[in-house]
Amino acid sequence: MDPISPLSDSSQEDVQQIAARIEEIPTAQAAAILANLPAEQAADVCECLDPNTAGDILSQMDAQLAATVISDMEPPEASVVLSAMNPDDRVDILGHITSPLHDQLVGEMTAEDAADVLHLEQYPTDTAGGIMTTEVTALSEHLTVEQAIAELRRLNEELEQMFYVYVVDARRHLVGVLSMRNLIFARPETMLSRIMRPNVFSVPATMDQEQVARIMRETGWLAIPVVDDRHRLVGLITVDDAVEVMEEEATEDVQKMFGAGAEERLNSPWQYSFRKRVWWLEVNLATAFLAGSVVGYFEDTLSRLAILGVYMPIVAGMGGNASAQAMSVSIRGLAVGKVNRRLLWEVMYRESLVGLLTGIAIGLTTAIVAVLWQHSPMLGLVVGLALLINHILACTSGAAIPFIMKRLGYDPAQSATIFATTVTDVAGFFALFALASLFMRYLLK
Repeated sequence: MDPISPLSDSSQEDVQQIAARIEEIPTAQAAAILANLPAEQAADVCECLDPNTAGDILSQMDAQLAATVISDMEPPEASVVLSAMNPDDRVDILGHITSPLHDQLVGEMTAEDAADVLHLEQYPTDTAGGIMTTEVTALSEHLTVEQAIAELRRLNEELEQMFYVYVVDARRHLVGVLSMRNLIFARPETMLSRIMRPNVFSVPATMDQEQVARIMRETGWLAIPVVDDRHRLVGLITVDDAVEVMEEEATEDVQKMFGAGAEERLNSPWQYSFRKRVWWLEVNLATAFLAGSVVGYFEDTLSRLAILGVYMPIVAGMGGNASAQAMSVSIRGLAVGKVNRRLLWEVMYRESLVGLLTGIAIGLTTAIVAVLWQHSPMLGLVVGLALLINHILACTSGAAIPFIMKRLGYDPAQSATIFATTVTDVAGFFALFALASLFMRYLLK
């Protein structure tokens, strides 16, 4: 089938025809097309789709964008579509809907679905409880193998997928996990408590979602059970949830590195974007004045050697790039949990060496250009040494700043580039002008 192009005007094609064509393509592709339609038109298409299909498509979309589509649908139809989703996806979307409409949509749901929503919403969104689903396969330890197989056949018709089969006691405490091989080959009258594997690994509902994603990445498990403070089984985190968390955290880190809001999206209101960005821009402005004060201190040197103005952006820019490279490595190490004091010293030593070698290479290249361009070997020496000094400081500070912010209790990625840029600008300008002042009489010749 030919790709479906988003329509800018519903008059170009009947909404039902769009819905019919969307039903014939993969869910991810349908979600991308629906995301490009105006919210009102996307809502009309969803109302024409089978609720299960609409739920699958909206689950593939950004939760905030899917919420705008749900908000434009008629509440009864929207509630049915939400009920067709996995509980965790349903709660993610409801989290972006206004309170009055949220309560109306939940009120339209069945008692069971509404209870799931209220249960999941009690957990913060960035915890294991906030990303888990309540659709977990759990059997009583007092069931026989024959009864368990019959129950699994019944559950298979209700649940979307089964990753693992867990065993709980009468009070729903997690006590074991079943091996399908043991279940199939055991005698029909055998109790599950005799063939289960005890001591199941689980995570508390209060654990940070990033830590859960890290565990799943390291272990390769398809799912991890979630328990409450009494070790009762309350949900399940699947591998696709962990992948979404890693993508979300990576996006937040990149945005926060440059002072944007972690929750900011392409369709975020301008007021929200302004509030999230303006304060870090104010901080950046203050640090820029600090760098400017260094230039002002050497005003006489700059007035006598105006050619230094040509090399100022080169020295500062190359230092900024070197700092960003070192910083990206440190932030990645912090993100995957590889942080300790010994590692910090190893990183600092390595970055000092890298800064020295790259500084020599870049400084030598720039010095040669300066000699050929301005016919001044002394100018080449000054610029080359300034680049060497700035590269060493850039690499060491770029690697250290994320660790320092972590130590101080701040997010390591939160606008680290602002402070790193300050270091490279101040150090680069000071080195350039200080060296120029030192060798002034040779440069004037």
